[in-house]
Amino acid sequence: MNTSRLLTLSFVLAISGFSSAYAQAPALAAGTYKLAVGAKAPCDLTISADGAIAQGADCSSSTRLIKWAPTGTGYQLISASGEIYAVLKPHGEALEGETFADQRKVVLSH
Repeated sequence: MNTSRLLTLSFVLAISGFSSAYAQAPALAAGTYKLAVGAKAPCDLTISADGAIAQGADCSSSTRLIKWAPTGTGYQLISASGEIYAVLKPHGEALEGETFADQRKVVLSH
């Protein structure tokens, strides 16, 4: 009898830990953000609720970003060629990560 209770309790604890580990990142609201890549000055980035991205004319990035997509813990920024440019995770009031190609710091903030 004690073994079945122990197994049931273990199962419940394992499931509750598993679900919290795969919780979704907070929602990314549509609007205008500032995107900073490496040491470059931040530029405007307009994000829409349907996943589209429009870079401002002040963005000097050589990679054109066209889409964002949620992941289990953050967001992917996707280039026009369909490659993942960076994965961002919540960090305080901003989203931070690194570019895949050259590991430059990327910060998305309001």
